[in-house]
Amino acid sequence: HDDHEGHDHGGIDPHFFTDPARMAVVVEELSEFLVANFPNVDQGFVSTANDYAQELIDLDEEVNEILSEIPQEGKVLVTNHAVFAYFADSYGFEILGEIIPSASTLSSANAQQLASLADELSSNSVKAIFADASASDTLARTLAAEVGGIEVITLFTESLGEPGSSGANYIEMVKFNAQAIASGLVG
Repeated sequence: HDDHEGHDHGGIDPHFFTDPARMAVVVEELSEFLVANFPNVDQGFVSTANDYAQELIDLDEEVNEILSEIPQEGKVLVTNHAVFAYFADSYGFEILGEIIPSASTLSSANAQQLASLADELSSNSVKAIFADASASDTLARTLAAEVGGIEVITLFTESLGEPGSSGANYIEMVKFNAQAIASGLVG
């Protein structure tokens, strides 16, 4: 989904798409559901779904390889909002904090939460805050400037990039994000 405006996730984290292994399961289960419930489903669809599920499994392996350069103690994420729980779970990251502590961008951070997060960033020597390309990064930049020595890195999390960009499709988006995270946490 590429627009949070006007809705809330109601306590459910819909961001399972940040984990390509989970997405492979979604593709497989969706294919099985369609075949079971719609007898006219073309076998070409099933073959394409199986091929795509395999691409997602391969992508998961590639992401693991990209992220392997980050030492375990450096696998700490700070993001502009709660989007990477599934990613963190799959790839062994700790989520130190979110600027907007909710899965919905309709929420807002208060001054006390931001001050507490700034303290966490300072005491944990955080190198980067990861912000969504489709949302304002003003709070992230303000927080980074306040703490000092923190880079704000843009990721594709709530939308794909423009055609021809690094995030133009799901697979390219995931690769871009993994490379940007690795670069931000190792560099």
